[in-house]
Parts: sequence; C-alpha cells; structure tokens
Amino acid sequence: MEFKVLSHACLLVKQDGRSIIIDPWLVGSCYWRSWWNFPRSNFDESEIAAVDAVLISHIHWDHWHGPTLKKFFKGKTIFIPDSPGLRSEEDLRAIGLKKIVRLAHGATFEFLNIKITFYQFGLFFDDAAIVIEAGGTVILNANDAKIAGCALDGLLKRHPRIDFAFRSHSSANTRISFEITQCPSEIMDDRNHYFRSFEAFMDVVNPRFAVPFASNHCHLHDDVFKFNSYISNPLQLRSYCDSLSARSWTLKVMLPGSSWNDSCGFTLSPETDFVDLGKSLVAYQASVRTVLTDYRATENKVSLTEDLINRFAALFAVRFLPPKCRGEFTVTVRWPDGRRKSFSCDIDTGKATFLDVERKPEKHRPVIEIPAIVFRDAVRKNMFQHAGISKRCRFISVDVEDHRRLAAIITFLELREAGVYPIVWSRVRRLLVAYVGRWRELIVYLQAAWLLKVRKEPIYSVEESILRRKI
Repeated sequence: MEFKVLSHACLLVKQDGRSIIIDPWLVGSCYWRSWWNFPRSNFDESEIAAVDAVLISHIHWDHWHGPTLKKFFKGKTIFIPDSPGLRSEEDLRAIGLKKIVRLAHGATFEFLNIKITFYQFGLFFDDAAIVIEAGGTVILNANDAKIAGCALDGLLKRHPRIDFAFRSHSSANTRISFEITQCPSEIMDDRNHYFRSFEAFMDVVNPRFAVPFASNHCHLHDDVFKFNSYISNPLQLRSYCDSLSARSWTLKVMLPGSSWNDSCGFTLSPETDFVDLGKSLVAYQASVRTVLTDYRATENKVSLTEDLINRFAALFAVRFLPPKCRGEFTVTVRWPDGRRKSFSCDIDTGKATFLDVERKPEKHRPVIEIPAIVFRDAVRKNMFQHAGISKRCRFISVDVEDHRRLAAIITFLELREAGVYPIVWSRVRRLLVAYVGRWRELIVYLQAAWLLKVRKEPIYSVEESILRRKI
C-alpha cells in the first residue's frame, strides 16, 4: 500500500495496482487567481491517467477544482458525499463528468480493494471527513471538516485505530476580510487558533502520524498577496508542536511529492521553498506574472450593468429573510485599472440604485467592496461563498452592530449558494432525513451555540473548546 501527497489537499492512494485520488487541484489557480498551490503540485501524469476513481470531500474549489477535473478525470467514477444539497453533483454534470456515486454518511463502500467511508459534517455548508482503509492501513483525511465532539467520537468508535490523520491548519474562511472602522484592532480571527485546533484534534484521534494538510497554498493576485503573512505554514505548525510536551502521535510534514509505503516508509520532499519564504513567494508571483497580467486585462473588460445589480438585489426577495439582513448597504465594484462604481441596495424595498459618488461606510450603511469579475460571477453563477473565500473582497462596517448585520447579509448570500434559500421543501426533507444518521452532529451544534451565546466565546475558538471538552 502507498499514498502520495500531490498538492494542497490532493492525496493519491494506491493498493495492488489500483488507485484513488482525493480532492485533486493539480493545475493553475482557483478563486479568481487568488489561490495557488504552494509548494507547487508534484505529480506524474501517467499515475493520474491510471486513477480508478476520484473522491471529492466538498465543493470548495481548492478541493473541487473544475479545470483539473475536466483535464484529467472525464470518464472516471466520482464519489461525493450524499449531502442534502445537490450543487456538487449538478456542477459536476455541467462540466461533463457523468459517472457520479453519492455515498451515504457513515456507509462503508468497498471500491476494488479500497474501503471508503464519508463522514459528513457542517450545518448547511457540508464538508466530509474521509476514512480510507487499504492494505491494513487506515487513513483519516479530515481536510477542512471541523468534525469534533461526539460526531468525532462516533467516527473513532468505528475506526479506533488511525494510522495517518490529515487535517488543515490555516484559515480558509472570510473572517479576515471583515473590517470595523471604529474598532480597527478588533480580532476577527486568531491565526494561532489553527495550530491549537490541529493539536487538540490529533490528541483526540491519536494517530500514529499527524500530517498537516489542505493548507499548502499561497495568494499571488495583487489584491491578496498581503494575506500570505496570515497563512499558517506546516513548518510553523511543526515548530509549535515541537514546543509542546511529548505527544503519543508524531507530526510529519509531507509537502507535495512526499509519499509513504508499507515497505519503505516515508519519502519526504525538500522544504527549500520555506527557507526564505518571502523570497520564494515573490519569485513564484514573478513566474506567473504573465498569467496575472492577462487576467487583469480580462477583469478590466467586465461591465457593471443595471441588469446585473437588479439581479443582485433580487437575490434578497425570498420568504423568511433573516431580520438582521433588513435595511440598506452599499456595494462598491472595482477594476484593476482603478475604476470604481458604487450602488446602494435597499433590502426592504428590493431596489438597487447606482450612486454618482462612491459612498464610504456609514452608520447603518456598511460596504461590500468586490472586484467586478467576482461580483459578475457571484451573481450569475450563485458563488458568493466562493467570493468570500477568495479574500479578494472587503466587508467594511462602522461599528460592531453594523458588522454583525453585514455578516448576516454575507451569510444569507452564502446560504443561497448552499441551496438553503429560497426554502425548498424537498431539500428540507433531505436535510431531515440526513440528520437521522447525523444526530451526533446536532449535539455539537447545540454545544457550539451555548459557547457562542452563553459563554460569549469568539466564533474562531468554539471548535477548539469542543475538541478540548471545555463545555
């Protein structure tokens, strides 16, 4: 049995001449040229061509990468979680992948000589941890799934011995793109939390080896290059873990190209990209400058029409709109050449109006600043969650009250992408049926709500508290 790390969150597992690949993002960038593999992907095309099946944990583009799937995996069997939402399957079919198998939560499926089990986790925004059993080796690929508490206990009850546990260790959410002008020092996210959560997760799972994973990326677009300083890289995580008291698990940094097999053990790629990280990132950006320049020209050609902003305003025309979303806010659309155009959106009236002068954040009028190409795609293709993950947007409020309202507006748009709004009763039925088997997860959400509402913990520390049983 052998496995290889090929890129950011891509794992190739081979057993007796058969193989599966998980979350392949192997070529190019994602999130509107924001995210790039770092270190770069490292794979053999002949191995990729021989893959028997693809496993996709969730629909975020650094795991569900359309260009990679179309280039290498048309005609392959694609396994996805049997989530209440149908977006992943619909989008896969839209790009020409037809052999799709939905796996129920907790149901073990034996494909060729490899056992696969998906454990879904995430209220509305479904993710999945994946357990792979092959040749007597058990791999838990938690990737971005924040599975914790009794949901994680249920997984470990079925798989008490984990040989390798893979997990993310850096931010992939929208929180650091929020700003409060009157409270510039307000902490939106805690970078070190991701290290502590990785440690706490591994203490619960107690694998033989803990592998930092699904965080091997960088930001090369000029809009987001500054956020590289916020990414928690695996060598920093290793230094953090080395500072702790002795653990029963061992951390192994497996950069793209690294592998393990049951006869020879580990083969690890060099860590030279991290020796002078700043220099490496500047050189990387320079090497793709032509791509970025061409994309800049593409962005500058995007037009902001009245029809587009009316379609955006119409997104809020649903029943049961959350009360916090009510009122007015401003959207400022920008282009790389310096053009900026603002419009106001009044959710109560359902009207959007172009403004002659750009409106800065005011009380009761927070601002969403967004690149034109991101706004166009988000409106046309229902991609506002992806827009936030790109970190190319800014969400600006005057005070904490307006910040909470703006966060509610962004969450509503993300829930539309997830298929929660408008409410469709067939999806509600699927959701209720799903949670019959995922009931442990509901207990975790109740614990999270108590920590947030009663203990007043910041949202970024809730997962850590549940993992450490601080409830």
